[in-house]
Amino acid sequence: MSCPVQQNVHTGEKASGTVKANGGGKPAPGEYIKWDAEGVEVEQPGEKEKIKEVSDQFNRFQMMNFNEHMHCLRGTHLKTQGCVMGKFTVHDNLPKHLAQGMFAKPGRYDMMMRYSSLTPKLVPDNIPAPRGIGMKIFGVEGEKIWGEDKKTQDWTMNNYPILELRDPKTTYDIADSLERNWNDLGTFAKEQSERVDADVATMGSQLPRQQMVAMPQFSQSAYRHGEYVAKYGVFPLGEEQKKLEETAIPEDAPINVISQKTRDFHMKHKVTYSFCAQLLQDLDEQPVDDIGIEWDAKKYPFEQIATLEFEPQDSWIPEFRVWWDDRITCNTWHGLKAHQPLGSTNRMRRVVYAESRKLRLRVNGYKDHVEPASLKEVPAPMNTPPQFDLPYQHAVPTVAVAS
Repeated sequence: MSCPVQQNVHTGEKASGTVKANGGGKPAPGEYIKWDAEGVEVEQPGEKEKIKEVSDQFNRFQMMNFNEHMHCLRGTHLKTQGCVMGKFTVHDNLPKHLAQGMFAKPGRYDMMMRYSSLTPKLVPDNIPAPRGIGMKIFGVEGEKIWGEDKKTQDWTMNNYPILELRDPKTTYDIADSLERNWNDLGTFAKEQSERVDADVATMGSQLPRQQMVAMPQFSQSAYRHGEYVAKYGVFPLGEEQKKLEETAIPEDAPINVISQKTRDFHMKHKVTYSFCAQLLQDLDEQPVDDIGIEWDAKKYPFEQIATLEFEPQDSWIPEFRVWWDDRITCNTWHGLKAHQPLGSTNRMRRVVYAESRKLRLRVNGYKDHVEPASLKEVPAPMNTPPQFDLPYQHAVPTVAVAS
């Protein structure tokens, strides 16, 4: 079953240079490349040193946010938009190329998921910006990358198929621009629009103002998929969610509109998503080490392998959100070896996320993070009735982040 892939650029067109359109009309090879094949991953000279520099940049972002908000936040995906608990169901009778890793056999798992905004600087919900989800799935058996075993598998996604942080050097350059223009986002946006890869660098600021439950979500980077390589996608399934796909959040909407619209929707509806895999077949058209190039979903389709289901619930329970914000780590390096993250950006994330977590815990006064083994450890049960009436915060004039 192929999964629908919505176009997320506000013009309705793909930005130039981010995808090789249908491979020049040639059909897909129909053969899947092994994860350890030559050319899948190629480490560049000086990569480790550049990753260390990027890690230091994101630690500085965290302390700049601390100076503003008096609390240490994540280096990225720092703004929570909601937390929910549900079920992750792996489909049965999957073909061999899909029945890999945790998807090798059917199963139904408990899970929790966090909706978030990506930008390293907190910005209002009424401006275009990348959003994402982080998932922690419980009860997953198998050999883990980090050795410890709470039987959990993490997945993270963003709401567009490529990422401007396409490799460590590009990440350093963009982060340097943001650091220099921390209080002047207009100049930051101008500098991104003047980059040679401006179509990629500015894509996040051109995203539609969608509600979270209607957004497509993409892994952007590649992962080992058992014997093979895949990118992943999560796409809205519920009919009520799909009705919102073309609904735009107005520019003068409240600055907390996304979290509160998400809360309202989750309390009134069952929310469902498809979890899909897009497998690697051609390294020339589907590079692993440059995630600024989109894998053409028409030629290399997303295929559904699992379903996410969330019964009606309050997604804005304060103790659940604060517990996740302060104590929980969601990192795709935390999971099965059969789903090891691949490519330069993921090698960078392994270092940056670890150092970001250490700083966040230390500054906020915690000795260690929490790795829960089940939903029983979540500090608020799913059937908790709404505890607080949190009003919308009215919009104030904001500086545009896109040129």
